[in-house]
Amino acid sequence: MRRYVAVVLAVVCLSQAAVAEVVLKRGNRFEPATLDPHKYVTDYEENIGFDLFEGLVTFDAAGNPIPGVAQSWSVSENGLVWSFKLRPNLVWSDGAPLTADDVVFSFRRLLAPATAGQFAQHFYVLANGREVNTGSAPLEKLGIAAPNVSTVVMTLTNPAPYLPQLLANTFASVVPRHAIDKHANAWTKPGQLISNGPFTLEVWESEDRIELVKNPRFHDANKIAIDRVIYFPTEDLNSALSRFRAGELDMQVEFSTSQIDLLKAELPTQTKIAPMLLTFYLALNTKVPKLADARVRRALSLAIDRDVIVSRVNKLGEDVAWTFVPPSIANFPRWQNPDAALTADQRLSEARRLMAEAGYSPQNPLKVAYSLSSSDSRKRIAVATAGMWKRIGVDTELVNRDGKVHFAALRSGDFEIGFVGWTADFNDAATFLFAQQSTSVNSNYARYYNPQFDALMAQAAQTRDSIARGQILQAAEKVVMADQPIIPMYFGVAQNLVASHVIGWQPNSMDQMPSRYLAIGPRK
Repeated sequence: MRRYVAVVLAVVCLSQAAVAEVVLKRGNRFEPATLDPHKYVTDYEENIGFDLFEGLVTFDAAGNPIPGVAQSWSVSENGLVWSFKLRPNLVWSDGAPLTADDVVFSFRRLLAPATAGQFAQHFYVLANGREVNTGSAPLEKLGIAAPNVSTVVMTLTNPAPYLPQLLANTFASVVPRHAIDKHANAWTKPGQLISNGPFTLEVWESEDRIELVKNPRFHDANKIAIDRVIYFPTEDLNSALSRFRAGELDMQVEFSTSQIDLLKAELPTQTKIAPMLLTFYLALNTKVPKLADARVRRALSLAIDRDVIVSRVNKLGEDVAWTFVPPSIANFPRWQNPDAALTADQRLSEARRLMAEAGYSPQNPLKVAYSLSSSDSRKRIAVATAGMWKRIGVDTELVNRDGKVHFAALRSGDFEIGFVGWTADFNDAATFLFAQQSTSVNSNYARYYNPQFDALMAQAAQTRDSIARGQILQAAEKVVMADQPIIPMYFGVAQNLVASHVIGWQPNSMDQMPSRYLAIGPRK
């Protein structure tokens, strides 16, 4: 009898183990401001968006565009008309059918002025995109149509071979009209958020966690190995490292650079540092009178010893940046900012001369407020920068804000100088430069306006030849760097902690890793 009971218990235990929920715990840095894919601002919101939503195109694990909601697409000979064929029998997570009309609605909503989508300007490539987004044309004039329930046709203003990469981003997600019509801005709350991606929203406890569960109605659900994904805000990077080492986190995006020596020594295989298309820079609010002077802006740039920042402060192997566009970007001719050719002493001397010319000196210092999102790494960079500026007669007040408040301040203009990281949305220089266009009201943090720059960007958008287009974009960047509304600091690298039992993680140029491609193996 005892042997029979033991056998039964063993079978029950094995059965329970076989059906145990597979959970992936991800440290995601900041509490998201929104889960609305058309309104997100940061990569930390995008990470969750990739799990909840899908657009016509999506990314594979290596960061390459692959079919998403669309199973295939074709392009006209002149490159201006793209036709997308949707997968058959698509449904939302609530079982409602997903059709081409949902796709048309989604792009009209993204470009609608009332949405105030930060990345809407990327879709000025659609016919009448600029006019719709600026309110000078009705939504119905946007270059997108649904000739039938399974076909979407996009008409462009100019050829855009990078369109699949652009469409793979979260901001190009298809969103549920029926949920938005019913709940308005509250549609992203648990129990009301209807999604079409590999996961659905179950829990959102502010400043605590966001829990997603596998979407059984996702078209590729049978290939999803994770049952539940839990995202934790991990603004305190030292605490996040402790949680990772204790097994409370399976993954963590970003870590404190002050811990790099310890990580390399104790967690060498779990510390992932890889190249990516990312530039860290300072946005200078040109609407602030003291920063409206281009001499002051250039002096602030010249006084920063970028080599010290990357080699002694960060120590992650980044390259210094004297341009905004990373040198590895496609179809963009490299050039050297003249300031990069100066010696450190020459830069410091020129910075002092410019400050004196603008009326500032150690006896009459320029006082500036430097805003940053609170983290040990960002603080160390800020302290080092303030020390460098001190040498040219600048007194710096450091303004620490939590991530959500910091990015909101950048968008609203409630800052003087702000530290920002800008990641590519597609492999093209325009994904960086568009952020300085006067029409990019939600990403042009510097409030920069130069008609010459805007005209060059418009010209590039109408140029079909990739070589000629790259030269125009280079000319546009030279205008920006001469005006110095931004101060490029260094080209970033992807920083991730990935436990050895996480299967499927791989680096890519935009540091995107949707949970659908991951699995959990035996814990070591």
